[in-house]
Amino acid sequence: MTSAEQIWQAIKSYLKANLDDSLFQEWIDPLSVDNRHCGHNTITLTLPNLVYYQGLQNEFAPHFQRAKDSLGYQLIDIAFQVNEHSAVPSESFDAPHSANGKPFGLFMDEPEGGLNNHHEPDQIPELDQDTPSISKSNSAFSRSLSREVGLKHEYTFENFVRGTSNQFAMATCMSVADNPGAAYNPLFIYGSTGLGKTHLLHAVGNRVLQKNRRAVVTYISSENFMNEMIHCIRHQKMWEFRQKYRFCDVLMIDDVQFIARKNVTQEEFFHTFNTLYGAKKQIVITSDLFPQDIPDIEDRLRNRFQWGLIADIQPPDIEHRIAILNKKAEQLGIKLDDDVSEYIAKHAKRNIRELEGALHRIHAYSKLHARSLSMDLALETFKDVLGEPPKRLTVEHVQKAVADHFKLKVADLKSKRRQRAVAYPRQVAMYLARKMTGASFPEIGDRFGGKDHTTVMHNVRKIEDSLLKDLDLKAHVESLERQLEQSH
Repeated sequence: MTSAEQIWQAIKSYLKANLDDSLFQEWIDPLSVDNRHCGHNTITLTLPNLVYYQGLQNEFAPHFQRAKDSLGYQLIDIAFQVNEHSAVPSESFDAPHSANGKPFGLFMDEPEGGLNNHHEPDQIPELDQDTPSISKSNSAFSRSLSREVGLKHEYTFENFVRGTSNQFAMATCMSVADNPGAAYNPLFIYGSTGLGKTHLLHAVGNRVLQKNRRAVVTYISSENFMNEMIHCIRHQKMWEFRQKYRFCDVLMIDDVQFIARKNVTQEEFFHTFNTLYGAKKQIVITSDLFPQDIPDIEDRLRNRFQWGLIADIQPPDIEHRIAILNKKAEQLGIKLDDDVSEYIAKHAKRNIRELEGALHRIHAYSKLHARSLSMDLALETFKDVLGEPPKRLTVEHVQKAVADHFKLKVADLKSKRRQRAVAYPRQVAMYLARKMTGASFPEIGDRFGGKDHTTVMHNVRKIEDSLLKDLDLKAHVESLERQLEQSH
């Protein structure tokens, strides 16, 4: 029978003849046969580190398969073993052997891991039998767990419009991209939808790869993370799943709030987080909510989100919105007069997507009616779309939000009860009413059951002083402020 070494030399010769010399030298030549793990119809190759396995899995699987088909080795499986004695390049990820010291296969369909150390299938409610999922074929499965980064190349720091509302988040993202795993880890970015969080994630990934093309960057939304995990549990592919997400240099998870109430997904993400953090690999997370505001998520995850740095993105002010609008118009080749851009920016104020949608709308309207982008056209285009005045924040809005937050009734805040369970939320509500509505002390006192204005002043000052040293109070107040700002 042909030896494993002979088979590999034949495959290697085929690959050398069919690949560029630089690719062959970088990826194929370092591989060698590991006779200790070769078996019946299986040859095992050693490689320096897991980056090679990821690259081979992502880029070279078709070449290996063509070589086997052409040479008549269709029944031969190829597996890989990390060489624990190899020198690992500084820019690569130093990875351990697979579970139990077994080689991991590029073409082998041997289940490893699987359900034996995970939850039972009936504890995975996120996907039922009728839900469309990844195909069960091997080729579709490999695509579902491919190492392709999936970054949008047009999302860079260079074309991200910086303003006062996002400059801190952008600065921290640039620092992370320039020094992943060392600057801020994890980096947690939060803000309302449509403010540029995903753009910054892609910009981080693009900058990292620009500086180090061999870096392993993984970007995924939390929803896709969950769906891939469910598929892998059902088809006993958890070993491959963990190789993808636990052995990378930068992991970027978008919209992490969607794993709320997904207990199995939270469990897996928890261990993924710990593995990467312990290896000093960069983690970047985005969310619509501050960690403390994400409902139904495990406290151990919530705490880990706050281990590094938290950066928020606020809605852009009028000048920033005009700059974003003009930048987008320039990219699309649309000439926009200053008065038109100012009109749109004044009314489309919730997020950047609303701005872009308004720009596309007026551009399409002008082309359809063959008219210039004038103010008259803008007024006509948006008469039924823009121009709704924002809801005015009132003391009653504050009372309702505070009562819900502390699980009380509004009547409790207006009562004369002095127990701390009521008095403390009442003080917070008075402070927020003063800060966020601009109401006078006497007016606030009237709305809280006829309290004297000096009582209101005392309570507001007490909260102001306590905010400087009471972190729990600060978290409550900031959470309520964000909630009130987003709802009005």
